[in-house]
Amino acid sequence: MHIIDTHCHIGLHKYEPIEALLFHMQRAGVAQAVFIQYMGNTDNAYLVEMLAAHPGRFAAAMLVPSDDDGSAIRAWAEQGIRGIRLAANFRGTGSDPLAHWRTANELGLVVSAPSSPASLASVEFAEVLRLFPELSIVIEHLGGAKAGMALDEFQPVLGLAAHDNLTIKLPGFGEFCHLPHPFRDVPRYADRVLEAFGPRRMMWGSDWPPVSSREGYDSSLSFPMDYFADLSEDERVWIFGKSAQMAWNLRMVY
Repeated sequence: MHIIDTHCHIGLHKYEPIEALLFHMQRAGVAQAVFIQYMGNTDNAYLVEMLAAHPGRFAAAMLVPSDDDGSAIRAWAEQGIRGIRLAANFRGTGSDPLAHWRTANELGLVVSAPSSPASLASVEFAEVLRLFPELSIVIEHLGGAKAGMALDEFQPVLGLAAHDNLTIKLPGFGEFCHLPHPFRDVPRYADRVLEAFGPRRMMWGSDWPPVSSREGYDSSLSFPMDYFADLSEDERVWIFGKSAQMAWNLRMVY
């Protein structure tokens, strides 16, 4: 199976450089990955450098200043970054509050959206969905599912499956299960998302390196793979690789 990790943070001043990620990917059998810029850092130079150093193996989502008019987004996109990280209810602080969304739509970028059930149900996100129905938006972290969250509170996430331009990340289960690993009494969030979105709109993302403080990188992959062992091979291929390949336009590399 060609496995793609859609949620990795790398850096030189926070988190870890790419060499540490490559070690974990090789050990776990992960072929490709998507860099997601960590919050607070709008300097995407290291991401660009690593994309160039490993052609075809990675994709990336940038962060830019909140008052950007689209100029920074265009500049980073010209250097090879295919995505941008925007919270589901994000509004810019410049003259056009929708400039980030508008520019992403114009450039055909992928939006990686940190979110919660409340922000996904917000009027701000509803406006984005209405104005940019073709914009590819990937909901991060299973829509903000947390241990102890009631399924009723999680319901707004499931309702968004009606929008064909939305896909959703399946994280390591340590994000919504009580530690320690191996997890017991797993809540049904992932099952509900699979029922709503289907395997072709669901993609695995480890959340490395924060996942190291939960179940660890290897288990963030092996536990969900075991959990969904009863799915068909084709369904698993989509969840753990092909959905990401299609969304991020990643060609297979070996």
